[in-house]
Amino acid sequence: MSKRGFITIGIDTDADRVKYSYALSLSIKNCDPEAEVCLVVDKDKSDLVDKNYFDAFDYIVELPFGNTGHADGYHGSNFWQLAHCTPFDETIYVDADSLFLNVDVGLLWDQFANVDIGMTSIARNFRNGLTQKISDFEIEQKYQLPQNYNQLFYYNTSDEALAWFKMADPIFQNWRQVYSIFFNDIKPDTFDKNILCNLVTHCLDINNETNVVINNFYDLSVSSQNLWTTDLSDNWTDSLNNWYTNKQEIIIENSTISNGIVHYRDENFLTKEIINELKQTFNSRKTRLEHYA
Repeated sequence: MSKRGFITIGIDTDADRVKYSYALSLSIKNCDPEAEVCLVVDKDKSDLVDKNYFDAFDYIVELPFGNTGHADGYHGSNFWQLAHCTPFDETIYVDADSLFLNVDVGLLWDQFANVDIGMTSIARNFRNGLTQKISDFEIEQKYQLPQNYNQLFYYNTSDEALAWFKMADPIFQNWRQVYSIFFNDIKPDTFDKNILCNLVTHCLDINNETNVVINNFYDLSVSSQNLWTTDLSDNWTDSLNNWYTNKQEIIIENSTISNGIVHYRDENFLTKEIINELKQTFNSRKTRLEHYA
């Protein structure tokens, strides 16, 4: 049987960045106590990970080629290295600023059963409707690229998957030059991991082979939420009432997300209270499992 697990990147800067990966891992394990999670950190920095986080991670792996985004702070530019980092035969990468809410993890794996590389082509907003892709994929639509959400990304150890990462290597490491070559008219304002992932898929002409529909993936990009105003900043928590409940639900205004993978984007959303709630649930379930073992 294939060894399966989740992977995420947590690179500390002048602040504690690993806490987002920690909360993500707790949320995954609260959905499936047997799920394994790998944290990827900067080269020679694994010893700096707070020991209080250790119980949420099954593996801590260093970037084999170092942090290629160190100079400009775009740590997502290390995405191409993930094929070299995973300890699993089948891997689901998740952006660190995400949480799992009452997810059937076995069913999630089933969604990727027929692909070597998989990305979801749809996402939901906090009202449980579909996001407005026209606002999130302006560049992709302009240049007829795939329009997939790469914050949730499945890959295995097949030659096809390795070919994707081999193509991603020069594109991610030289993203400024890539922008100049591929985007002659309008260009992205800055580094954008999602655009680059879609560009890699386009260059290999494998969109049909990688396209997966994940119905419970939520992306809380302010621009795509079908809101009545365009005045909100990316820090949507400043304007929208929100709660995390002890039932592992997120309530935003009068809408409830009770089941799904939520890419919340606004890092102000993750509070100490939410981390403590996740930790309490994790410890409680761990104690019950040990009791019945």
